[in-house]
Amino acid sequence: MINKEKQVYEMLDKVYDPELDQPLTELGFIDHINIQNNEVEVIFRLPTYWCSPNFAYIMAEDIQKYVSELPWVNQVKVNLVDHCASDEINQGASEGKRFSESFSGLSDQDRDLDELRRTFQIKAYYARQEKLIKHLIKTGISKSEIISMPVQGLLALPLSAEGQSLKERYLEKKESLNHSSAYAITTPEEEVISIEGFDDYLLGARRTRLSMEFNGHYCRGLLEARYDLPSTNETVALKR
Repeated sequence: MINKEKQVYEMLDKVYDPELDQPLTELGFIDHINIQNNEVEVIFRLPTYWCSPNFAYIMAEDIQKYVSELPWVNQVKVNLVDHCASDEINQGASEGKRFSESFSGLSDQDRDLDELRRTFQIKAYYARQEKLIKHLIKTGISKSEIISMPVQGLLALPLSAEGQSLKERYLEKKESLNHSSAYAITTPEEEVISIEGFDDYLLGARRTRLSMEFNGHYCRGLLEARYDLPSTNETVALKR
């Protein structure tokens, strides 16, 4: 007998806060789920009443998308609570509408969320890439080897469990950007990184990663304060 609740949460593990590049399940944004026969309701919440409707809509769309992939699910109802645009987001995401259809009064509605999604994908790419590069350097791989390494070479590297996880997460984001370059480590635009510009490039990627980690810690704190949740006592390691 299948465990429907477990399967739903496994799909929700794939839904990330676009700004923080962390799963909603880890952030505490998923409140609970209800399953009636083959219909699923996902109740989620955000750190503040005024969290950006754009960000919230991306999360709601992804909840709808991933949970709907389960073969036994006939209907998914997304239920964002305690938010200034709950009604528009819940109705739009549950009915499969685009952001522009639900928020037609916004000046940039014609762009929908595609441009915003790509912006956050690039930030996540930098953050994941920086972590992987640091790990590769620790294992003794030189900067020149890193920037000239082919994708197949990266795939074949015998890394530790931590390194393997960092590699998989980075390649996942690289695939989402539709990269086709033979080089494993490039800019988000698939440009080769020069050895002269390597340190500056890595510094920029590190700053992006630190900003995202700080924001994640801050959002957890806001959520815990808003809903009187026990503190995770998590300290974000801002490693330089």
